[in-house]
Amino acid sequence: MRPGTTRRREGAEERVARFARESGIPLLRIGLGVVYLWFGVLKLFPGGSPAQDLVERTVSALTFGIIHGDLARLSAAITEIGIALVLLSFRAPRWCAVLLVGHVVMVSTPLVLFPGEMWSGPLQASFEAQYILKNLVTVAAAVVIASSQPRVR
Repeated sequence: MRPGTTRRREGAEERVARFARESGIPLLRIGLGVVYLWFGVLKLFPGGSPAQDLVERTVSALTFGIIHGDLARLSAAITEIGIALVLLSFRAPRWCAVLLVGHVVMVSTPLVLFPGEMWSGPLQASFEAQYILKNLVTVAAAVVIASSQPRVR
């Protein structure tokens, strides 16, 4: 190995590590914020979200039929847009984490409410169930966000 190569590699590794420390949580919040905003905005429009039927049925089941149809879809949209705004505000990391975990719990209920649609056998998740299960990553992200400090402007 040539002299200086090790120093350059260590310098590059340190720069990457510093970038990850400084940018990781903001990038995580931006990424989740954009996804929540996108999915929430889609739900504002009838037929805009491929999850519309499942959302409407789930909200209706969870509210014992009090909230259903368009109101269920719009309440889900407003909730997701609200979470997006908290994420993108870079404020209140612990409140943000609570919102994320609460949302994941709520959107996971179809796995139990509609098992015939979600599972075709042991560990054989339908497309919808896989869509829901990927939210486990959101829980991990919520834990990381909760560990951060709010950005002070």
